[in-house]
Amino acid sequence: MKLPQDSGAPPYRLVADAIRKMIRSGQLAPGERVPSSRELEAEYEIANMTARSSLRLLRDEGLIYSVPGRGNFVADPLPSEAPPVGAGRNASGEGRLGSAEYEQLTARLDELSERVDHLMSVLESLTERLPGPPGEQ
Repeated sequence: MKLPQDSGAPPYRLVADAIRKMIRSGQLAPGERVPSSRELEAEYEIANMTARSSLRLLRDEGLIYSVPGRGNFVADPLPSEAPPVGAGRNASGEGRLGSAEYEQLTARLDELSERVDHLMSVLESLTERLPGPPGEQ
């Protein structure tokens, strides 16, 4: 499945949106396994780093959780849906960031997240090249 090319959103957000929709609609139930980054990579024809960014975004939103060695699963219970951006004041009466500020911070966070993902990928490839402990050669 190819992602739309005319959307202005980054690919990892489009994939996260698709999974989020599946979770919110009940197509993926609480406790059910979410496709792995490799499965998302194949299904959406994206880089593995992009797929991992999608899953990280959903984890950050509390929609999924990870179990090392087993995969990602839909959270139980699901968090409530987030209010619209720039929705005024929160329950304590404190002002929220304006839409422009929120968008700038979100864009910066996305950029930093992609850099971290890239650095992790480089680090993983370097560690694969290192020789094993003495005596295993």
